[in-house]
Amino acid sequence: MTGAPTDQPLHEYLRSHRTGVIATNSRSGPPQLTLIAYHFDGNDIAISTRAPTQKAKNISRRPDVSLAIIDGSRQLIVYGKASVVRDEAAVLRLHQERIRRIAQRQETDAELAERLKREQRVVLLLKPERFYPPAQK
Repeated sequence: MTGAPTDQPLHEYLRSHRTGVIATNSRSGPPQLTLIAYHFDGNDIAISTRAPTQKAKNISRRPDVSLAIIDGSRQLIVYGKASVVRDEAAVLRLHQERIRRIAQRQETDAELAERLKREQRVVLLLKPERFYPPAQK
């Protein structure tokens, strides 16, 4: 399966979870694994992180990633390409529209904007290309 998931069980699984382990490609070769929180909007997966993190650096260099979402004995692996959104206005908009839904803090838009700048926040956008296990036909 390519593109965003159209299979309802895949779609629901992604929407009903919010954490996973992302694998990016380190410069020296082995994959780097990081526990992350995400928001899936039906098309792509948004992940908030700080600009200086290794995963943001790795994705800037090589956008191929995989994301494992595990729930007991069930799992879904998402393979795709990720990009790093660095524009301050776009980062703020993505946080307001999507990331706030998974955040566990209450803050005004002004407080959010100030925190994003102070923490050097960026947003990773993962475009799903294929899945394991694949969608049922």
